[in-house]
Amino acid sequence: MFKKAKQRVAYFLFALVFVFSACTSNTDNKIGILLHDMEGRWYTDIEYLKKHAADAGVELVIKIAGGNENLQLEQASQIVDEGIGVLIVIPVNQNSAAGIVRTAHDANLKVIAYDRIILNSDLDYLITYEYADLGANLAQYAHNKVPKGNYVMLWGDASDNNARLMQAGEEAFLKPYIDRGDINVMYRTFVESWDEKNAEHALQRTLDFNDEPIDVILASNDNIAQAVVRVFDRNGLAYPKVITGQDATIDACRSIMRDEQTMSIYKSTNMMAKEAIDLAVAIMKNERVAKSMGTFYNNRKDVATLYLEQIIIDKTNLLDEIVSDGMYTREEIMGD
Repeated sequence: MFKKAKQRVAYFLFALVFVFSACTSNTDNKIGILLHDMEGRWYTDIEYLKKHAADAGVELVIKIAGGNENLQLEQASQIVDEGIGVLIVIPVNQNSAAGIVRTAHDANLKVIAYDRIILNSDLDYLITYEYADLGANLAQYAHNKVPKGNYVMLWGDASDNNARLMQAGEEAFLKPYIDRGDINVMYRTFVESWDEKNAEHALQRTLDFNDEPIDVILASNDNIAQAVVRVFDRNGLAYPKVITGQDATIDACRSIMRDEQTMSIYKSTNMMAKEAIDLAVAIMKNERVAKSMGTFYNNRKDVATLYLEQIIIDKTNLLDEIVSDGMYTREEIMGD
């Protein structure tokens, strides 16, 4: 059995600061959000965070760093000075964002890391997914479809702890099959910035220097998976038997229904945003956190962690799972 463990469009960054108001300007009613950038799935996250903040009657103060870790650290000081009751952070650099936590703690504010751990810090809370399990789930899905053959492994950015966890999960699951020769890993690499162009370059290099067919590509997210589809189209080659992904972007969902990309991992952005707002509100109200939490060791402490559910989707269940959760409509996916 797969472990259950349960994400539209690129957003053009016209401004680095966006404020969404849903109520009064009381500091104890304001949630600060530091967002690393607005690429890929993050537009959807912000929309859901806004929705659940409005439902809870709280105000969001959002600052977007555009991928600049030094700017994000400056924004941490700015957002604290402006007055907030709690801080949610999606860090640009998980290794250097401890300064953000220190800045918040100096102002007696709790910090929630949203889907990306902040390492080597006294972080208060983390909301995320079991990324090692996610990697294992991708590998298990591929192995069930193609138990013997040539595999290529394309992970996310090497500086992203989530990418490292996925790598560990994939390799641990596949090791016995690799050791006995059932699976031949033709190429494995991290993709800088999870960037599609970097993924295309890495895969094209693999095709240029290998004559053997590729049976499986373990792409760690949908951006990378769609880069794979484009490279095979450009070279006039049949797609691998399995192309994995993660995030269930609208492009990936359409591609899966066209029998290009094979599968993705759906992580309900709606659910993650709701849990983050609920936790932030509980902290501001000094209420006991009702959710049962696990922990994640961030190289300094065991951080109280809420792990959310993942769902494997492919052509057999995509419409049921995605449409029922309200992520996209059937018409958006199928073009009806």
